[in-house]
Amino acid sequence: MLNKHESVPLYVQLQNIIRDDIICGKYKEGEIIPSETEMMKTYDVTRTTIRKAIANLVDEALLIKLHGKGTMVCLREMKQNIWNFSGFTDYARKKNEIPVSQVLNKEIISLNNGQFMKLIRLRGTRRETHTKWLTLDTSYVPLALFPGIDQYDFSEQSLYNIMNQNYNIYPQHATLGIHPILGDKRTKQLFGYEGDIPLIMAEGSVHGEDGTEVEKVEVIYGPNAEFKVVTHI
Repeated sequence: MLNKHESVPLYVQLQNIIRDDIICGKYKEGEIIPSETEMMKTYDVTRTTIRKAIANLVDEALLIKLHGKGTMVCLREMKQNIWNFSGFTDYARKKNEIPVSQVLNKEIISLNNGQFMKLIRLRGTRRETHTKWLTLDTSYVPLALFPGIDQYDFSEQSLYNIMNQNYNIYPQHATLGIHPILGDKRTKQLFGYEGDIPLIMAEGSVHGEDGTEVEKVEVIYGPNAEFKVVTHI
């Protein structure tokens, strides 16, 4: 049970209990764990405490929230070998956070003898009233595949969702190079940090189901971005 007299926060204690229950097999792969109401009765804690514990376990890739069903144990092996790259909107929602995008630039450019939409966005997540900026994304989207896609408001709509729902094309995998860069005046201003610190950049191509390149992408990860690798030994 939880010890309310310990210095360890209650949500961390609860998080550790649920994690141990998953690892020892009390809750198995694909099983829905007890609801927030049930946990409130079992552990005599607030709903806020439970949600913090669950959110952290979602971050650890031990749980996944299913809309209308509850929270499920998710111990599946990751398909990606090294880098887990997916749509930012889906990533944020899996963490039970609200995705936030600020469009810094959107224009039509010529690239490799074709017309592309160049889209630069500052991406982050919001919990309650606090926004945490995580990435600076630059996308190059071919208008030959997505005519008129530049007419959408990407501060409110997901790029990948629009590709899927309006053009019947959905990104399936990314081929990326990862390397460090040194932050500059712009990244300091956008991410809100001081000093000269290294950042991480991912750049490469995103492909659809048939292997067609649907996006060229450059992503700069700010100091608030976190990376977790889950694998089987």
